[in-house]
Amino acid sequence: MPNQQESRPKKAPLARYANYFEVSHNAFEFLIDFGQFQPESQSVHFHSRMAFGPTHAKLLAAVLGNALDRFESEHGKIADLMDASDPLELIHASLPDFDKRAAQARDDAQARAKALPAIDNPDPRQKR
Repeated sequence: MPNQQESRPKKAPLARYANYFEVSHNAFEFLIDFGQFQPESQSVHFHSRMAFGPTHAKLLAAVLGNALDRFESEHGKIADLMDASDPLELIHASLPDFDKRAAQARDDAQARAKALPAIDNPDPRQKR
């Protein structure tokens, strides 16, 4: 495996937040679809798909497992949602005011946008 420092781009790629994912596979690859669960509409907006060959999927599982072990040793045990009948419901229960905070964040962003002065964008086709 190449040295991670040597293969990393100088500028990190744009990160996308995902609080929902689905994993599937066929005879040749594993697919992970990432998205954001939107509680107000009870829907998921998918935004990214990653495809891995079986060997790299197994390597990803091992690397992620090691990272989780290190995280728990530094920050404490992570709740295990695998035994839950509805993992999303457990996540929502752990964030009792999630919907309220999300709505407030949207309202705050809209208020800030309205408070900004309008930018005068003259039509470039108009003569001065």
